[in-house]
Amino acid sequence: MQDADNVIPFPGVSGQPARSPRLEGPPAGPDAGSAPSAADLIARVLSGDVSAMELLAAMRSAMRPDLGGIGPDPDFGRVRPTLLAPRSERVCYVVRLDLDNARPPIWRRLRLASDLKLSQVHGVIQSAMGWTDMHLHHFQMGPDAKDFRVVPFLTPFDLEEGETDGTLEAEVRLDEVIGEPRQRLFYTYDFGDSWHHTLTLEKVEPWIEGDPVAVCVAGRRACPPEDVGGIPGYEEILAALAGRIDPDEAEWMAERLAWLPVGFDPAAFALDEVNRALEEGPMPDLQEWHPSISDLIVRDGSLGTSGLTALVKEALRGGGDVDGAVVESATLRYRVLLRTIGRGLDLTAAGYLPPAVVDRLCRELDLGAEWVGKGNREHLTLPVLTLRESATALGLVRKAKGRLTVTKAGLALVDDPRRLLDHLRDRLPLGRDFERDAGLLGLLFAAAGKDLWQSRAEAAAIASSLGWISSGGGLDRAVSYSARPTLDVLSHLTGRRESQAPRAVIARALLRSKQVDLPLQPRTDLPRPVDLT
Repeated sequence: MQDADNVIPFPGVSGQPARSPRLEGPPAGPDAGSAPSAADLIARVLSGDVSAMELLAAMRSAMRPDLGGIGPDPDFGRVRPTLLAPRSERVCYVVRLDLDNARPPIWRRLRLASDLKLSQVHGVIQSAMGWTDMHLHHFQMGPDAKDFRVVPFLTPFDLEEGETDGTLEAEVRLDEVIGEPRQRLFYTYDFGDSWHHTLTLEKVEPWIEGDPVAVCVAGRRACPPEDVGGIPGYEEILAALAGRIDPDEAEWMAERLAWLPVGFDPAAFALDEVNRALEEGPMPDLQEWHPSISDLIVRDGSLGTSGLTALVKEALRGGGDVDGAVVESATLRYRVLLRTIGRGLDLTAAGYLPPAVVDRLCRELDLGAEWVGKGNREHLTLPVLTLRESATALGLVRKAKGRLTVTKAGLALVDDPRRLLDHLRDRLPLGRDFERDAGLLGLLFAAAGKDLWQSRAEAAAIASSLGWISSGGGLDRAVSYSARPTLDVLSHLTGRRESQAPRAVIARALLRSKQVDLPLQPRTDLPRPVDLT
């Protein structure tokens, strides 16, 4: 099979495909049959047969949205596709996925199980291309050319918005929308950047038992980074990378290039990495998780095939919800601390909790099992010291003029475990810049059931992909040390000697977004990495 960028072979096929989807629905114009052209309508306006409003609607219908038009007018109706009958047995579809209008071409050749649902094909496209599933998408049925009148298949987001005109993509099989070579399925990702894709069926082959349901066999060039402004914006970036920069836009372009992922190579394509991403599965819906996770992925820029994306997929595989009993148990230490402080405590001359208070906390929280010592000196009793310091960093207590007091937030949360956990989640990860990155990595490793220190080499590699450096070496130690304030909070929520299972559950709860419908808008003003030394 040829792999030329501009050739899509269809061996043994001639004429019109036998399994051709049909389009049903009201005609696209005021008359039955095909839509009249704008020229025809102009002549009819002059003769008085058609109103000026009808002419305007027809012209709007003819404008292409991908070229800046506004698409079909609702008054002219939308076209509803009729699905093909599903195949009686699974076969292998060899398809070519093209990113429309990309120059040089960007494409992937895939072998797919014919009975995949379109929701699964969406995940395949995201993994194969290298997108991160941070934006909305739509599938549109062909069979041949893209027609913007065709009703797209519905996504869960459409249902949440009250849209009911169409069929849910999770209920439609791939072999119900394309059946024979040359037929096409159209996919749009990110309605702002408008990344249009065409999936063309090249060959139908017998299914071999044991084969993966999705595998990439060929491809060309890297996927563009997210949020670069679609094809026009990406073309500007490619020109700048080649040294073609308008002097009047040099400063602006320098900022855009600085935002590119570290080491980004537009010509790169690694087949093994794409297939590893396909094997790991698609990225979970990041709108349901802490927004800083998407920030890391955008900055990492390894396009769905990096150590970071593998970690995120593993960490977020389980749910992030926890029941009331778990929340009450997890927040116990902070609630006991707040009650102990009460109306305020005078600190020692050195600025520590009084020995009697330290002893009381150790006994009430049963800290003797995790710390050796008398447990009556805060600076010598690490669990108490980190509990108080983390409560201060979390905005629950305040230290001023030799006295420790509970903040207004702490007073409001002391008897409400659920809201207290929400408060902790909103404040984490702790620190600034690299500390926040490291803290978030620590939570991700914990959610994946891994210990950050034991996985420090993996964590250092991820930090390096984010652009962090240490001229003196020891990036692995820097990550572990910088993550400590955030992981101290996790330790107090789980207990240092707890097994990894409840630790992973609490870590995922801390990574969960409190508002699952929060629109995801990755930041573009992220600080650039600095030398840690």
